[in-house]
Amino acid sequence: MIAALIGAIAGGGVMLALWRVGMLSERSGLAVLLAAIAAFYPVFAAQNGNIAETLLHVAIFAAFSGLALTGFRRGAYIIAGGLIGHGVFDAGLYFLGAPGPVWWPAFCGAFDIMAGGVLIRLLQSRKVPQ
Repeated sequence: MIAALIGAIAGGGVMLALWRVGMLSERSGLAVLLAAIAAFYPVFAAQNGNIAETLLHVAIFAAFSGLALTGFRRGAYIIAGGLIGHGVFDAGLYFLGAPGPVWWPAFCGAFDIMAGGVLIRLLQSRKVPQ
């Protein structure tokens, strides 16, 4: 539970800090954030040496990266949905087992969901361009 709490605080804090310094004035940073977040599981799977697991997580990474590219072109709400969707994916891996540290799915899931939620709020308040 502490990993999720730290993840939620970090996710909200990162989004607010990025907004505060002006890094959310365009969607490219948001797209990179979503793609980078999705890149962790392939790295963890490759470290474990399981080829099938690595290929599975590379495919999932490609899907989230595609979503990031779509969000870059069409709107930041798509990226916010991708962040929240990745958080839900993390929650599933928490119960199914994931490559990497045992605390990672809870941390990353809470980070993603909070970051996506803060982004939605910033978009709704027009503090970040859609």
